[in-house]
Amino acid sequence: MTIQSSELEPKIAESAENPAEAAAAISAPQSARRSYDWLVLAALAIALVVQLWSSVMQLSITSDEADHLHAAYRYWQCNDFGWNPEHPPLVKIVAGLPLQAIHVNDQIANACGGLNNKDYDFQIGHAFVFTNPERVLIAARFAVSLFPVLLLVTLWFFARKMFGLPVAIISGLLVAFEPNLLAHGALITTDVAGTLGFLLAVYATYCYASEPNFSRLLALGLAVGFALCAKHSSVLLAAIIPALFATDAILFGRGERSRRLLRYAGALLIVAAISFAVLWASYGFRYAARPGGAAIWSPPRLEFARSAVATKVIPRFEHWHLFPEAYLVGLQDILVESELGRPAFVLGKLYQDGNWSYFPVAAAIKFTLPLLLMLLCSSAALPFWKRNPRELLFLILPSGFFLAFSMKSGLNIGIRHLLPILPFLIIFAAAGVWSIARQHRWAQITLAVLLLFEIASSLHAYPNYLCYSNELWGGPSNTYRYLANSDVDWGQAQKMARTYIDKTHPPNCFFLRTYDSKNSDYGIHCRGISEMQWDIPETPYTGTMIVSSTMVNGVGVGAVSSETRRVFKDRKPVVKIGGSALLVYQGTFDLSPIIAAQLVNDARKKGDRDPEFALDNGKRAVALDPSNGEAHVMICASYRAFGQLQEAEQECNIGLALMRANPKYRPEQIKRLEDFIIRNGFSINSNK
Repeated sequence: MTIQSSELEPKIAESAENPAEAAAAISAPQSARRSYDWLVLAALAIALVVQLWSSVMQLSITSDEADHLHAAYRYWQCNDFGWNPEHPPLVKIVAGLPLQAIHVNDQIANACGGLNNKDYDFQIGHAFVFTNPERVLIAARFAVSLFPVLLLVTLWFFARKMFGLPVAIISGLLVAFEPNLLAHGALITTDVAGTLGFLLAVYATYCYASEPNFSRLLALGLAVGFALCAKHSSVLLAAIIPALFATDAILFGRGERSRRLLRYAGALLIVAAISFAVLWASYGFRYAARPGGAAIWSPPRLEFARSAVATKVIPRFEHWHLFPEAYLVGLQDILVESELGRPAFVLGKLYQDGNWSYFPVAAAIKFTLPLLLMLLCSSAALPFWKRNPRELLFLILPSGFFLAFSMKSGLNIGIRHLLPILPFLIIFAAAGVWSIARQHRWAQITLAVLLLFEIASSLHAYPNYLCYSNELWGGPSNTYRYLANSDVDWGQAQKMARTYIDKTHPPNCFFLRTYDSKNSDYGIHCRGISEMQWDIPETPYTGTMIVSSTMVNGVGVGAVSSETRRVFKDRKPVVKIGGSALLVYQGTFDLSPIIAAQLVNDARKKGDRDPEFALDNGKRAVALDPSNGEAHVMICASYRAFGQLQEAEQECNIGLALMRANPKYRPEQIKRLEDFIIRNGFSINSNK
């Protein structure tokens, strides 16, 4: 029979000759346990940091980091929150801190308070990053690594408070080797910090519900404020925390439900006041986003939004100056993007406005197999959860609420947006499995094997954590078959592409990349296409094509992504770079659809100033790709400028019919074209 240390303490005390010896005898094993706790936690933290730092140094800059890093510099330089307002400032403040001790090359004139927009933010961010040596980026990445370490520590204490040290150790190990946290933990983005804030807030809520006092109430207010300063999705806490308090009072209030509900209501008011103050403090207690009250940009798709919160409530808050201006603009932008959606690739199918199944499917693919198996086992541990109903409530309600909200969102661009539920699932899995394992030797062995499997699976993905998928889906080298965007390629593999090119020396190479980047960023000696580079290839093209897997799946550079999918979706790559971030193809390719899309994009930029140029490009695009509806629309606009109204009406209707038939185009794009046709006095041919 196993004797617990707590059972030994009275026996030790009885055998001691005096009270002082008894106290020393009892405190010695407790002190040893505390030292053991800290040693295990420190070892896990070191393992986490080593993986984060060593992997992120091998990665090129990802899409959002350029925008965030430049904004971080401006926040410290001139308190200009008009740069990158779509995210709260906390992560950028931390990322910008080490830049104060580094010489920074700032060649962007009049950036503080200068005119900008969402696209320009990224372009200026790119210029800022590549004007400076890479050590500026690395220093900022190392600084934000603080958030995953704090996440590990918070989860450790939360799990230990709920279920004891063994569950804390299991949970900590799962976090320290969790590929999705490792993928984003050292990037200058808000996802892991937002996850930390969400966990802190629920942990503080649990502590206050378990033992209400003022210090815990203060901690709860600060935790919620931290979460609001980290990520806009933390506003969901405004519903989750009251739901937790109300359910806790009803289920566990016993004879004092009414009194407990009143206490919780008062606590919520105090929490709201504290978190409100913390949020304002992060913006320097200033409403105006920009120095001197300069204008800040509006969400680019706001005109198509129908959400009352985005179109009516937030403008009213702006009128009242209830929250900082940058915070409201960012929240509005996120709500609009979530409502209107973005293209999502799930299980081989492309959805232009997202799909409700994305997050459950992505979780099944991206969460580790040991964690999924442990979740199943924990779900079967019903006697254990019947004995721990309050703990079950605080694990399941927040994660279930967040998942349900996420499934309603059309912003399906990465499992990173679901990370806030991961710590709760980890604790749930660890607690349920340990309740079984502690009773059976075979279960302990099985648990040990699962944890070793977790470590091996994570290390196998190193350093390509961004495109991790579990073994049931073929691992990182096959993730591109099922997902896209930041689940596979977020721009992180350009260094690896350069290494591949330097080793193979292809005589003719072309690089199709996503996001705001150029081949010259990392010394890649190929022509290419991205949001910032538009080299036009010949067709047919013979040679090596390096293509972002996101582009192969029809997502990425808006003007050519669907055309890239048409060209490459049935071809088999000869090499995969960065797990499956970049795919290498060799042979001869008909790139007519891609070139046609480029011609239309160039015409769109110059069409208003040079309709003859737009007409010529439109006709060339139609000759290359007759199914390109936008090319016909470009021809229509040019004919209208020349007064050839009959020809313009015909071309607009051809373009409208093609765009309606192409799932690439979202409803607001179709509506914009219909409005253009009607506004110019043309009729819409219903037979087209």
